Amino acid sequence: METRTAIFEFQYSEKMKSGLIIGTNLLDQLASLRNEEELSGGKKVLVWYLEGLLREIRIGGNVLGSGHSSDLERKVMEVIGRIHMSQFQEAQRSFSEALSLATTSCQGAMSFLMEKKLI
Repeated sequence: METRTAIFEFQYSEKMKSGLIIGTNLLDQLASLRNEEELSGGKKVLVWYLEGLLREIRIGGNVLGSGHSSDLERKVMEVIGRIHMSQFQEAQRSFSEALSLATTSCQGAMSFLMEKKLI
């Protein structure tokens, strides 16, 4: 692995982890809504947020190569589908799986950068 590639992979992975954590917290808030109108609006806003996160994942994929982001992209699309169907517990599980993917992606780059004493 090249240093430049490791830095980009670390950067994008950390950004995705942060975005997924924010999304998880938003889903927790969404699940607590009881009013149908608020729930409908909350679902739209969360989906819009996740669509923005998907764009960021795709940018990272373009920078790093598509293999780095395709699984994460599919998992976030799964979260969006579950939110549309109001399957909030399943969406939370999918969020956890996506976070695990982003963390795993980050681990190799972080180890490399630590060996080089850059972190």
